[in-house]
Amino acid sequence: MFIPYSIIGYTGMILLPLIAGFFIAKKFKLGFKDFRKLFTVGALTFIASQVLHIPVVYGLTALFSNGILPSPDKSITLIFNAVVLGLLAGIFEETARYILFKAIRKSTDTWKNGIVIGLGHGGIEAILLGIISISTMAQMIAMRDPSNLSALNLPADQVGLVQEQINAYWTQPDVMPLFGFMERISAMSLHIGLSILVLYSIVANQKKWFWIALLWHAFVDAVAVYVFPKITAGENVAVSVFGFELMILLLGVGVLAYAIRLRTNFPVKNEAQTK
Repeated sequence: MFIPYSIIGYTGMILLPLIAGFFIAKKFKLGFKDFRKLFTVGALTFIASQVLHIPVVYGLTALFSNGILPSPDKSITLIFNAVVLGLLAGIFEETARYILFKAIRKSTDTWKNGIVIGLGHGGIEAILLGIISISTMAQMIAMRDPSNLSALNLPADQVGLVQEQINAYWTQPDVMPLFGFMERISAMSLHIGLSILVLYSIVANQKKWFWIALLWHAFVDAVAVYVFPKITAGENVAVSVFGFELMILLLGVGVLAYAIRLRTNFPVKNEAQTK
């Protein structure tokens, strides 16, 4: 059942933001052109943040690996990585959102526009991960045939490593791809909610909301980095991962629920929302 579940989960990642976008556009009575513009702005914001974020992560990893920066004690390595990676995610993505909203505030300072831009931010991430996951699955299906692996002409010391990765892929619980889809629901909820917090920090001129968004983002990512390796290393992985994904879902939906409540707090001059 792994392949059918993978097809459902990975195509779901791609379709989820598109379906959500359809209903949101209908709810807010946004034309296709206006919706596409806002969604694209959010998507480009995510991509721009990663253009800087990813090289910094790789750069720091290299500095620690080469001993240029002192590595933390092994007993705290996991929590150290969780805090650093969480903060980097929060800093780059929330700062990108802040710069975006500041730059084009006049055309994006309504609550509903913040929702659509947040959907674009989290939606493009879901779409890209879905495409990457489908590509990876196709490669793993091909590599199950030993002749295809041999055709790669890999060095002898790498063949065993690649084979281990292939075996690990096919021995994971069948339902794991569905958890990936569930995680995208959490992430999209998180991105929409955080977009509203950052936008509100500008509209209401209260910087604290930007910092709340940044720290909440950092906290969620840090929890994921710290907890996930621990639960996948134990028994009953599928049950443990479900509990983990449920926790992340609650964190994402929680900030989204608060963002929905903030709608009435936006200045009246910006409240051109559809009731």
